[in-house]
Amino acid sequence: AGALRLKLTGLAESEQERALLDLVRGQAAAVLGHAGAAAIAPGRGFLDLGFDSLTAVEFRTALAAATGLTLPTTVVFDYPAPDALAKYLQTELAPETGAGAAVTEQITRLEALLDGADPGDAEIDGRLRRLVSAWAAKRPAQADFEAASPDDLLALIDDEFGPR
Repeated sequence: AGALRLKLTGLAESEQERALLDLVRGQAAAVLGHAGAAAIAPGRGFLDLGFDSLTAVEFRTALAAATGLTLPTTVVFDYPAPDALAKYLQTELAPETGAGAAVTEQITRLEALLDGADPGDAEIDGRLRRLVSAWAAKRPAQADFEAASPDDLLALIDDEFGPR
């Protein structure tokens, strides 16, 4: 299960979905006694493929072992086709993707590096301060209503909606 999560981490979202669909189809084929995943159509319902209550439980058990997830006994009814089940598994297993995920991953690495660094290192301190300052400058300015006087608030309203 840990190997599956690790594998998914290195894949694009569409590749994650494909890998999970292959897993679901492979497990379904094994439970139904087919030679391979190619015998399982992605959009065909599990019941149409020949699942009954016994094979549904066997399938859930095998899929739970492969993914490390605790799956409901009704999984083939909740997600009635391999493609639907693969999408569900992706939401449960796959890490966040996109630029935010890449930045978060690098920050985690930086935190680990900083654990072993000298807190008195002036170069590291300066660079971190510049980085945080530059990041904060990218955010839109927010009005400080707590510090604003009544005249400031009325002027803001006049600016937004026109004079009274």
